[in-house]
Amino acid sequence: MNTINLLPGWSLAASNLAALQQALQGSLPDYSLINHELPPMQMSNLEADLEQLASSLLPGWLVGWSLGGVLAVQLLRRYPERFCGVVTIASNACFAARADWPEAMPADTFKAFFSEARENPEKIRKRFALLVTQGAAQPRELSRQLKWTDADPLQRLNHLALLGVLDNRAHLRRCEQPVLHILAAQDALVPAAVAAELQALNTQARVAVHPQSSHALPLEEPQWLAQQIADWVQQA
Repeated sequence: MNTINLLPGWSLAASNLAALQQALQGSLPDYSLINHELPPMQMSNLEADLEQLASSLLPGWLVGWSLGGVLAVQLLRRYPERFCGVVTIASNACFAARADWPEAMPADTFKAFFSEARENPEKIRKRFALLVTQGAAQPRELSRQLKWTDADPLQRLNHLALLGVLDNRAHLRRCEQPVLHILAAQDALVPAAVAAELQALNTQARVAVHPQSSHALPLEEPQWLAQQIADWVQQA
């Protein structure tokens, strides 16, 4: 399956993955690289929404950034005949911490962020941009490069709820298809310390950590990221 579907993160447009798409095309010239926007989704209609998302993607590999990575794992679990493997970028098995999964965003922090997103959706995007680029060499310049989805505030809030609720640990533990997790050492949203826990979930998975990048890894280090993905796809 020589197709790679790329999925962006929360509130972020697919165009943020353009540099990664271009770098991957250079490393994998025989592959079709397709950027996809995240469609409206909500927890109460998750199965139907995932089915619709799956049908909009071509059979092949899934590469998801942050929320896109969470959803990619959900898709791989449900449609193993359609998707042959998954790459998660700056994505956690549980975005919000649980008692038995502490290497994640603290639950109280996530709840406060969710409340602010509901009450002041435009202000929260500015705060989120700073969090995405925190740890980068030039965070403010990088934050101005971020492109936002045109989803309405309710759609963005529903996507955020998915981040807080979805738990991919059981899916990753049972997964028999190729899985690559790529983390960033300076990520302010997904701690790189979760690498050991992700590896422990499935010893067949591969985990790579960029030593310097922020959550905005696809914008900061598209060439490095593309090489990690290309090498893995070719070996899988």
